[in-house]
Amino acid sequence: MNCIRCGLDLAHEDVQLAGMRAHGGPPIPTGVCLRCVMKDPSLRAELFAWSDARITRFKQRVRELAARPLEAIDRFVEKFR
Repeated sequence: MNCIRCGLDLAHEDVQLAGMRAHGGPPIPTGVCLRCVMKDPSLRAELFAWSDARITRFKQRVRELAARPLEAIDRFVEKFR
């Protein structure tokens, strides 16, 4: 599916975006390519806010793992029981 704004680049469809959003994917509107998202100030701000929040959560998880490695190992082993 081509982008509804520029018509040049490929854009994600509803099914693809639903799968990505189910796993915490980016807030990209249906039918809009990433190039057009980056050109639109409001969509760009929303995408950057999502990215910043995701990076913050990742850093927090890494710090927790570094602070309590034995608990992380126990949780990992519990997944296989």
